[in-house]
Amino acid sequence: MQRVSEKALEKVKVFLDSMGVNYVFDEEEGVIVAPFKIKGKVYPILIMVMGEWVLTVARLVNMSELPSNLDREKFYQRLLRDTFYLSEITYGLMDNGDVVVHASTHIDALNYKDFRTEFASIIAGISHYRERIEPALPMK
Repeated sequence: MQRVSEKALEKVKVFLDSMGVNYVFDEEEGVIVAPFKIKGKVYPILIMVMGEWVLTVARLVNMSELPSNLDREKFYQRLLRDTFYLSEITYGLMDNGDVVVHASTHIDALNYKDFRTEFASIIAGISHYRERIEPALPMK
């Protein structure tokens, strides 16, 4: 599987180069990091191979960083609703409390056109969070 992972990451690097995206490759972690500045904040977009999937993910916020009077149920409802209604934008919650926007592609289906679309969906998801969700956080 190591060889497959390396091949997929090399393919992604070629895609990113073609897209003009600046990135670094963390050899120790086996992760590509493409930092994007959106509304004055830098969001590292991480690209990694997990099993047979290429995962592209950006951390938006950790739940512990949100206001203590946040109505979590309404917040989660908003993330789920937006995940359904917004094409290609998928929000998620990790075990450590990080709210993320993510996309994944099976390594056998990895191609430039689809990767470009999924990468753009991460950027769109960050922008949507910053412009529409964050300013309207539901409070109790």
